[in-house]
Amino acid sequence: MKRRAVFVPAAFLVLVLTAAGPAAAARPAPSLEKKIKEITEALTPGLIDLRRDIHAHPELGLQEFRTSALVADSFRKLGLEVRTGFATTGVIGILKGGKPGPVAALRGDMDALPLTEETDLPFASREKAVVDGRETGLMHACGHDIHTTILLGVAAVLSAVKADLPGTVVFIAQPAEETVGGAALMIRDGAFRDLVPEAFYAYHVDDTLKAGRIGYTSGFMSANVDGFSLEILSEGCHGASPWLCVDPIVVGAEIVTALQVLISRELNVHNNTVITVGSFHAGTAANIIPESAKLEATVRNYGEDQRRILREKITRLITNICEAAGAVFTLDYGFGTASVYNDPALTARALTIAERVLGSKEALVEQKPEMGGEDFSAFGTIAPAVMFNLGVVPAGREATAVHSPTFIADEAAIPIGVNLMAEIIVDRLMNPGGKAEK
Repeated sequence: MKRRAVFVPAAFLVLVLTAAGPAAAARPAPSLEKKIKEITEALTPGLIDLRRDIHAHPELGLQEFRTSALVADSFRKLGLEVRTGFATTGVIGILKGGKPGPVAALRGDMDALPLTEETDLPFASREKAVVDGRETGLMHACGHDIHTTILLGVAAVLSAVKADLPGTVVFIAQPAEETVGGAALMIRDGAFRDLVPEAFYAYHVDDTLKAGRIGYTSGFMSANVDGFSLEILSEGCHGASPWLCVDPIVVGAEIVTALQVLISRELNVHNNTVITVGSFHAGTAANIIPESAKLEATVRNYGEDQRRILREKITRLITNICEAAGAVFTLDYGFGTASVYNDPALTARALTIAERVLGSKEALVEQKPEMGGEDFSAFGTIAPAVMFNLGVVPAGREATAVHSPTFIADEAAIPIGVNLMAEIIVDRLMNPGGKAEK
């Protein structure tokens, strides 16, 4: 694959190198919180340029060669130890503070979606790729350009004050969140083999909140993304003589209906569950009972216990219906991305910092768990983790949904996200076992 030249905006690098170099040390030493805010403000124009460059050059999962090179180059210029080769394009930057202490990690995902952008932005994506044999546009329609930019921004800010920091910060540029679960792949490839974070943090852009507002959920935040493929087999026969064979369409239709009854009658109403059969294919003509019907479904719920219980119930239901009809079937049921679980203690601590940094408790919005999936959950199997939603609805514009070709994010969210996350991580390093002060 031909790799494009990497562009790191000059304004960003000049400010990074100035902030991290001798000139910063020569200044009077204000409080660390004030210093972090001032550095963030100075970096903001360069960060916005950086975000626009990433947005204009989106790349699909495991193909983020340009983006990962940009990230690695930025990390090196900050003086971070850089490690590459995880999940093909994953990059890790390691910042060591001036004193010994705990290890905290921040994740930003890099991949884009196979979607043709339909915005009027001057830096809108014009990139294209062939996906499943068809050409499509590429777009950062889920805010990963914002996530990556904030990752680099926090790395720059904390690099500028690293002499004051006890401990280590691990910056994770993750590929393939949208597709094959790049977080788990990075772990598999040994990303934390010799340096294990004690806490993981991340943002996800929120298409319902204005910039300056932070959404949070303590406990389960996103759902397990499981599912099954089912094929119901038949000898096939003439539609005028249905008693001569098993009708896989009827059996499949009964299963679709029974799955919804299962949710309403066999599951505790408090165990939120969604089962959606999104694909049902059978037959070629109105007067022929086909030899097979194929169904595919997504199954959403929270927690490991619930996903195992649900698999058992769905397998039993399908088996019993097919056996009652005399139908042969094959069922492939798989566990996919696990639920994101926001550690309650880590969440509460970070919210105390957020209230102080944002200046208002009203800026914090408690949200219900979502049925969408997020592979940040893989990092939570290593250590306590928390993901916050970052408001990005532009002022004066109607909100547009993520994964939409018209999605637009407010760049005012970038310095807000950088400043807040830098403060959260600093607090974690300086006060790993105590309570945050308001």
